[in-house]
Amino acid sequence: MKKRYLFFISILAFACEKPVDQLTGSELIAKSIEYHDPNHVWGSLKATFDFTDSLPAPRESRRYSVSFENNLSKMVYRNQELNYIVWNDSVQIFEGEIEQDRALRMRNYYTYLWGLPMKLKDPETKIDAKVTREELNEKSYLVARIPYEKDIWYFYIDPATFQMEAYKFYQDEPNQKGEIIYLEGIKEFEGLKIPANRTWYRTENGEFLGTDQLLGIH
Repeated sequence: MKKRYLFFISILAFACEKPVDQLTGSELIAKSIEYHDPNHVWGSLKATFDFTDSLPAPRESRRYSVSFENNLSKMVYRNQELNYIVWNDSVQIFEGEIEQDRALRMRNYYTYLWGLPMKLKDPETKIDAKVTREELNEKSYLVARIPYEKDIWYFYIDPATFQMEAYKFYQDEPNQKGEIIYLEGIKEFEGLKIPANRTWYRTENGEFLGTDQLLGIH
């Protein structure tokens, strides 16, 4: 009797689940967060990400690491020439030179991009209610739109798994000037699923800007 009851409940829950094409933007992002961070690790994450990048000539590729202590709002950046820490809005430089404003911008850059889609839960993030369908590289995605003060972002979510597989932003949407980033592969850490490769292009002309490769998390 108990098994039949549980089976009935599971069927009822499935029947009541909203079809993917009826999801609001907030609901879609919540499902993507559940895929990427099912154990709710990001908010208290303490880990080091090791990176390498591939840049168009004549720029040289780099290896570097970024350490996060998210519950303390703390980030440490290290490469062969530069080592600094950002703790809340304070900056301490151990090696090399970097202006405080740039160090703060880099903190925001790394915590936002490598914290996606979890960072879209931040209170100041206003997600458009309407979700659209869009073809990208011959695949259909559900797309959430988020307008920020200076640019507008679009997040491409696989409708079957809710994995985030691309995003783009426009600094000038009427002229489609911005960047699009394709995500490939997954690195897992304590259940957290972080995209392994991020490849950047200009939206207006397809210019290749570079690839960030996540070598590992520890």
